[in-house]
Amino acid sequence: MRQAKNASLFVGDKSVGFASIGMSIWGTNIGPSFLIASFGAAYSSGMLIANFEWFAWIFLLILGMVFTPFYLKSNVTTIPQIIKRRFGDGMYRLLSIYSLITIVIIWLGSGLYVGGLLFSQFTGWELWQSVLLLLIIATSFTIVGGLAAVIATDAFQTVLMIVGMAALTLIGLYEVGGIDGLMAKAPAEYWRLIDFDSESVPWMSFVLGYPIMGVWFWCTDQTIVQRVFASKDVPTAQKGILLAAVLKILPPFIFILPGIIFYVLQPGIDNTDGAFIAMVSEYMPIGFRGLMIAVLMAALISTLDSGLNSFSTIFTLDIYQPMIKKGKELSGKEVRLIGRIVTLAASALAFVWALAMEGMATNLFEIFQTLIAFLAPPLTTLFLVGLLWKRVTTAGATYGFVLGCITCMTVGICSINGQTFGLFEQWPHFLNLTFILFIVTSAITIGISLVTKHSADEEFLPKFKDVANTDSSQNKSIWKGWLILAIVMVGLYAGFEYLARNAGNTSDIPSSLPTELSSSPTTSSSTKKTASHSEPLTTNTDGLGAPEVNVYRGETPTFDGFIDQNEYQDATMLTGVENWNPQFSAVSDPKDLSGTVWIKHDGEYLYFAFDIVDNLMYGVDTPRWLPQENPNAHELTREGFPWFGDGVEVLINAKNSFSQEDGELNKGNGHSWQMVVSTHKSRLGGLGVAGLLEGEERSMLSAWNNYQKWILNKDMEAKVQIKPDAKGYTVEWRIRPDPCLEISPGEFWSADLPVTKMGLNLAVADLDNENEGAGNWGNFWHENWWSGERDKRTWLKQWGTMVLHGKTQPISTQDI
Repeated sequence: MRQAKNASLFVGDKSVGFASIGMSIWGTNIGPSFLIASFGAAYSSGMLIANFEWFAWIFLLILGMVFTPFYLKSNVTTIPQIIKRRFGDGMYRLLSIYSLITIVIIWLGSGLYVGGLLFSQFTGWELWQSVLLLLIIATSFTIVGGLAAVIATDAFQTVLMIVGMAALTLIGLYEVGGIDGLMAKAPAEYWRLIDFDSESVPWMSFVLGYPIMGVWFWCTDQTIVQRVFASKDVPTAQKGILLAAVLKILPPFIFILPGIIFYVLQPGIDNTDGAFIAMVSEYMPIGFRGLMIAVLMAALISTLDSGLNSFSTIFTLDIYQPMIKKGKELSGKEVRLIGRIVTLAASALAFVWALAMEGMATNLFEIFQTLIAFLAPPLTTLFLVGLLWKRVTTAGATYGFVLGCITCMTVGICSINGQTFGLFEQWPHFLNLTFILFIVTSAITIGISLVTKHSADEEFLPKFKDVANTDSSQNKSIWKGWLILAIVMVGLYAGFEYLARNAGNTSDIPSSLPTELSSSPTTSSSTKKTASHSEPLTTNTDGLGAPEVNVYRGETPTFDGFIDQNEYQDATMLTGVENWNPQFSAVSDPKDLSGTVWIKHDGEYLYFAFDIVDNLMYGVDTPRWLPQENPNAHELTREGFPWFGDGVEVLINAKNSFSQEDGELNKGNGHSWQMVVSTHKSRLGGLGVAGLLEGEERSMLSAWNNYQKWILNKDMEAKVQIKPDAKGYTVEWRIRPDPCLEISPGEFWSADLPVTKMGLNLAVADLDNENEGAGNWGNFWHENWWSGERDKRTWLKQWGTMVLHGKTQPISTQDI
């Protein structure tokens, strides 16, 4: 068959052994984006994300024992070709284009961006230089040798990744005091694999949504399945897939476990996507850092060369030959030429897409899983419904696929941007969405099929019993292998459930912490101070109280950054900043960090005023220095650190809906937000000019856009003055209720409303010299919070309460 000969560049002459197939599947899946994202997600939530790895064996089983016999007995070289046989040319062309788009989005551009970003951090190169170098290396492997060279390279790189990450894991265990030290110090919930209350990986959502993603990724994606097409026969392919499933046991131990170890070593990192680089930089010997660069290179090249080869395969065999050459036979030379030209073209697309991603969010694990969640439903529907149910017609498959793609794309864009059009508060979890979209797409496909007839182009595929080798001894031994793997996986889940129930936790946070915010004024061991028309208040220093503060109407202050005593005599006063809950080093000298905060409103704006004592001002009487965790900290981008420097933060939950979920953060809109005022940089003035900056959650594009809009529209303003002796600073910060204090959809706080409660937290950061914060994350010296436990002060359920009164404070309520 002519095409079979021409396809040798893409399927390796069908001579690849099972070991190479298994390691290539595993290595292709483990790209730099996976490595960094899984490490960061483990730092945040522990072993929960291991479910994405340890459930994969089920879908590899389906690939090996159900789909592989169909694929190889049909003598196809691409996924679209199997659809062509079933539904004809129209569906074939649609799927070919869809496949090219998904390869660029998932395998090429995304992986190249993350790899280039990491390589630039290691080397100090510009991003585009790192991206270009890595792309040249990956492209050369693909062009020179085709799939056979790609698979051989992947197999070698798989070994390198396993060795490199195992070394990092062992070094981390040594630093944390071995297995016993890790078990004693890591939170018990970090070992849990099944958690019905988790927000990051809700268990029921996972059970519903992951199968949709799993079928698409492991059973129908060209980049993965192309390794199956390269095998010499069905048993070889099945053994290779079984090997890949066995290797999937490793990632939680060598990619996820180090993230948990680093959490124990250095808790409190907000930008978890930088956790991997931070651990490598701080704990690996210099020689081993070169090994880690090689690991990242291996992970990237393994992903890129696979994606490039798959792109070239589909374009050449499914678009160029049938559509451009009108089905004419191609010579082997022409196939190789076109394949290599297309590889270069795909490289150019990947380069552009990688650079375009530079301004996108950095919450990598959720970003990549979300992309898969919105790409998967149409193709999963096409294979599970379209191929397994003979009643599906060409019209049903085509319209279901097209309308499904449009629906998924629309929902995906709105969900990622947080755009709800006011119809509901927020989008469901992406795992729920992928299940819902699958149901919608399936309903369209089934509904249209029931009212249309089969076309002449359709061809029913053979039954499973006609292609499966049910009687062969090889087949029986492979099934035994799957059974053993199933037993191992059940044992792993049981083992980690035991760990979660019995692991020790030496955290100094008492287990009796309240789970919800107090609705009554906080009593404090600190002495209250009195002031005219004020309600002086200090927060508990033991972290056990959720403080509450009453805020009343007062006179409009002169908004200039200077704080006159008479301006805020009618404001509520918070004292004892040096005694707030320390995130890093505790304050030992009030001259180092102390201060007072006043809060009031004038009926039009809500005002916060800070008078902070600081004996050493970062960037004012000390040179600016940058943390190892982010040498681009002062960039005014989503990758920058708005709070890196001296400054204050305000966090408000205007809706006052306090989630009880661990790790639940603000939404970055009028309902709940966090903003920063720095003494040495600002959105409007850049580096060197104090003022407002975007806070968290910067990983959400909608939050980033909201924060910028508030600053540019002056919905929120801040004035900063450095004290004449440079021993501190004052801040006046005013907030317009509309759009910043949205207490319910479309309703914003005003002084005419009854007494209103909002969540509130405040922070004061002190940076000083790099060496003074040694041992702390980012070398911070002090960072004190009005409410919340250490490492949890940004969680919604850890905030205090602000009670807004529309009128002035009654004289009778004052402390005398």
